[in-house]
Amino acid sequence: MPLDVRNIWNACGEAFDRYTTADDSFSDNIERPVIETLIGNLTGKRVLDLGCGSGPYSLLFAERGASVVGLDLSETMISLAQERSRGLDAVFRVSDIRKPLPFEDDGFDLVFSATALHYVDCLIPTMTEVARVLKLGGVFIASVLHPMSTAQFPLADSENVEGPDPWEGWYFGSHLRCIETPWLGFGDVSKEGRRIFCHHHTISDYVSSLTSAGMTVTQILEPSPSADFAVKNPARYDEAMRIPIYLILVALLRKI
Repeated sequence: MPLDVRNIWNACGEAFDRYTTADDSFSDNIERPVIETLIGNLTGKRVLDLGCGSGPYSLLFAERGASVVGLDLSETMISLAQERSRGLDAVFRVSDIRKPLPFEDDGFDLVFSATALHYVDCLIPTMTEVARVLKLGGVFIASVLHPMSTAQFPLADSENVEGPDPWEGWYFGSHLRCIETPWLGFGDVSKEGRRIFCHHHTISDYVSSLTSAGMTVTQILEPSPSADFAVKNPARYDEAMRIPIYLILVALLRKI
């Protein structure tokens, strides 16, 4: 089932941007420190950011010396990214990462994606495209919502589900999930953006799709919140300690 990701994110993108850049955001306090450590110096590297959103990681890569291309399906998100990228070597395009990527083979040293792959139904075609546009020896870094987290999302047809309350978690079974937008309090969100439909993938789904595309998984990381986060927001810290928020995968394009 194709998801209407474009209209959802055009409706709630600005609120999401404020939510994820707040001082106590999961992204800035759990995900970003790991990404900053993984990428190192990117001087002279060409980087592709899939599902770039408002561009926080694209801009980080450009500041680290990379030439960056960011893709996102939402015009709202691309507009925010373009406004912030002035003076940096970063360009942004409206594009659907679920479709063939609009680039020639072997063009990027690093392909990156943060919390976008749960909008992709079938992972293998997307990972195959990632491998195609990577240079031999290039790296793919994917930060995804941890499957233990998305397993807590209600099933999309939860009104017809027999058994326990869907919020108790369904790790296996139907992978189409739906949640109320968590960032409703961060801006005006029209009805199109008040519910998020997405796909729940297991850890083995992610790993097997990477290996099927000819990449070798070199790191699997499950970052936990730091003690500093407990000071900023004890409730969010406790939530992140109970259920992991992110799964970060690092893969290398190997010789076939």
